[in-house]
Amino acid sequence: MAISHKTALLGVDDLKIFPITNDSEESYTVGDGIDVPGVRQISLTFEIDQKELTGDEKTLAVSSKIKSITFNSEYAELSLDVLAALSGGAVSTSGSDDTESATFSFSDGDLPSYFQLQAKIDGTDSIVGGDCHIIIYKCKASAIPINGVQSDFATYTFDGKGVFTEHKFGTSSPKAKLVDINFNAKAKDLTAVTSSGS
Repeated sequence: MAISHKTALLGVDDLKIFPITNDSEESYTVGDGIDVPGVRQISLTFEIDQKELTGDEKTLAVSSKIKSITFNSEYAELSLDVLAALSGGAVSTSGSDDTESATFSFSDGDLPSYFQLQAKIDGTDSIVGGDCHIIIYKCKASAIPINGVQSDFATYTFDGKGVFTEHKFGTSSPKAKLVDINFNAKAKDLTAVTSSGS
């Protein structure tokens, strides 16, 4: 039986950031995945550039083109590694035992880098036992709020924008990638997607 092209989705079960190490005509590669701990939410918005041709006191034609995708995510546990991957900062550790500390630092000259963002939503409805994977191929963070809340757990969010890759995927008719949304008949872990396959 063919897999359904529609399903209900409930929650989000995993989110990973894969720093992009190369995006060129020749190849598209990423580094090791960084888990976003306690992911609570992911939302995507396709950004559409629209032009109207008007005349005779009416709209004669509309031209639309998806140019990018914006996203927002919320997670439950503050991760220094996630902050570093989103911002371009660095994480260091020092000391030992009771004097040990881990520090996220953002310094002059640090810049946000591109990353691949992947989300996993376990299946419901027509893909029970399977899952849905969302892959945004080339992203940068645009905002990284950190908010404490009195008498309650803090949650953390980040916003970003995805753009088309430089690398063109495929052989017969290669195309730059923006986003893939995959339904899988059998659930699987999030793994890096590169030009040489995942």
